[in-house]
Amino acid sequence: MTLARVLLGAALGVLAAAGCSPPGDAYDTNTAVPAGDPPFTPLAASWVIDNAGVLRPDTVREAGALCQQLQDDGIAEVVVLVQTGVKHPSDYATHYGRWLKLGRRGLSTEGGNNGLVWLIRPDAGEKMTYSTGRGLPRLTSSHMLDIMNEAKDYFNFGNYDEGVKVLVRETDKALRALYGKKGEAP
Repeated sequence: MTLARVLLGAALGVLAAAGCSPPGDAYDTNTAVPAGDPPFTPLAASWVIDNAGVLRPDTVREAGALCQQLQDDGIAEVVVLVQTGVKHPSDYATHYGRWLKLGRRGLSTEGGNNGLVWLIRPDAGEKMTYSTGRGLPRLTSSHMLDIMNEAKDYFNFGNYDEGVKVLVRETDKALRALYGKKGEAP
């Protein structure tokens, strides 16, 4: 066995022990519903899913149309899920996006993995959680905080219709400013 093979084996062992994958392997692909959380809902007629029953149909249509336009323009695939009973919001949103296979296929460096999940929890103190794919690196936590600040008062006072509209409108605005039309830098 050559020294190079020994060193490569040791390096791969260290990566495996650290929970990392060697180049070319998929990163964490966990799509399981976190223990104790409600089952995932497949996409149907809209990018906005209201399992809590708090949105008017026109809100679902309007917000869903903006999300569809983002997808049509190749910028991002955005899903808004309004769900009660979620105990592990960050894991739930992340695993849900993976379960949906959200975001264009391909490497994030080539415009793939450009999905975004907004999880809205009417029955929780922390109403909004998000998970972004690696294909949206310019959409930083600072941008997300700005978007959440625009919508939070609507959610905190129970106006989920306006909260979802503002959330999607501000997300659309931020993504277009960062990625332009058709997913290209402006």
